[in-house]
Amino acid sequence: MTRPRRFGKSLLVSTFESLFSRGLADFEGLDIDTGKNKWADTTYKVVRFDLSVVANSSPADLRMYLNDTVICGIYGNNHYLMTSGQNETREPGVILDNIRDDKDIADKSIVFLIDEYDSPVTHHLDRGQVLNEVSDILDSFFAGIKSAERIFRFVFVTGITRIARASLFSLFNNIRDISADDDYATLLGITENELHRYFDPYVRNAAAVLGMSVSDVYAKMKNVYNGFQFSIGNEETVYNPWSVLSFLSNPKNGFRNYWYSTSGGTPTALLRYLENADSLEIFNKLSDSVKEEENRDNIVTFNEITAKSESWQIPMKMLLLQTGYFTLRNVSFPYGKIVVPNEEVAESLIRLSLDVHNLKSDPFTDIELLNLEKLTDSKDIPAVFRLFNAILCENVSSNSPAFNNENSIRDIIYARIPEKGILKSKEMNNCHGYSDLEIKTKATKLVIEFKRMRDGVSQKAAMREALHQLTTHEYGATPAETEIIRVGMVISPEERCIKAYEILEENPDKSEQARDSSV
Repeated sequence: MTRPRRFGKSLLVSTFESLFSRGLADFEGLDIDTGKNKWADTTYKVVRFDLSVVANSSPADLRMYLNDTVICGIYGNNHYLMTSGQNETREPGVILDNIRDDKDIADKSIVFLIDEYDSPVTHHLDRGQVLNEVSDILDSFFAGIKSAERIFRFVFVTGITRIARASLFSLFNNIRDISADDDYATLLGITENELHRYFDPYVRNAAAVLGMSVSDVYAKMKNVYNGFQFSIGNEETVYNPWSVLSFLSNPKNGFRNYWYSTSGGTPTALLRYLENADSLEIFNKLSDSVKEEENRDNIVTFNEITAKSESWQIPMKMLLLQTGYFTLRNVSFPYGKIVVPNEEVAESLIRLSLDVHNLKSDPFTDIELLNLEKLTDSKDIPAVFRLFNAILCENVSSNSPAFNNENSIRDIIYARIPEKGILKSKEMNNCHGYSDLEIKTKATKLVIEFKRMRDGVSQKAAMREALHQLTTHEYGATPAETEIIRVGMVISPEERCIKAYEILEENPDKSEQARDSSV
């Protein structure tokens, strides 16, 4: 089963380890311990591998880790001590062949749990000969498991990418790949029902800490952390469990991006790919195109998402899907569509792009952004305007097409805004449509509509569009006790900045004159 980082693959492996080695000792009162589905199996010797711990190791160390783990797990420490000196050179397949022929080992008496099977390969993508050696060792290991299958009750394997070279796929004729299986689409992650059923007290605590309604916290969590769909046929989405647990354990920090900041969004395979100029160009184009609803390049087939690739040539679209930057939406089986799952991932895409382009934010701008609550409450729109342009100056590369797309500009600004004293939202909907960007303090709501100057549309015409949309779509409707400020902002692709802003006064007779970047 493949899933992105931070989705609970290792936790699932730990669950299997406990279940097969200790039975129901750790599951008292849970569904597996009750009713007609009560677990009735015996216990087994469980051998667990975590290949992430040897991801950067030499081929010899990888070989020794696999062999030592197998021997110690099956025969115990004494046998391991007798053979450990030989385990650096013997191939794992040979050791497993010997175990297969050992009459003292009963049929179906061993459980193998293999976590992060692809880590040693993805960490050696740029090391030609070493990569081949590592791949050969893994081939031997999985071939040995296949040859010794009589001894196994259960073998379970996790990873992030789907690598053809690993004989895991080519040698096993009875392995079931459940990565895109509709029946297992929600096995990892937290469903909407599970969030309400198991975490409601924690959500209510977060609402009290943040001074929000419970329904608003649920809605915000859904926008920020939900939206992952791992099969075409099962349309139920799941939340990123790491982000949900991180937020609920310390809600005073707000709806932060926990996925990217804890390396969830920077898997080694993706970073290695983006070191190549051609791959980086493809990444940039895909990051923009996935936002376009009608783009045909966003369509994928079931065969595409279940295909295995050579480790050095995983299609960028599939790599972004496997690493969690893209997710699926159903079109009509066997066709699906790739989309960005939620606000956290949209922000992570921007942060990844900034990192790979070596663009750094100015600490002074970050400090000023921490004052956004005060700027909003004091209606200091000129300062907000200058801050937004500072963000764009620091975070958009010279060859980026971002200024040709209003949503891209909005997303870059959104990614940099810290949620200190504010609640930020984008594409907030009402019955008339979606507002571009909303910044809400306890007393004030700032609603911003972006429009872009383009062929046949001048700065003045673009501003008219923005103000008209703010007025007719009633963006930012709010309770009477919250003051609302609605602002139109015009983007100039030619000058690569936000050229002008204008505040829409609730009383049209007091409408403020448009301001431009000379302010």
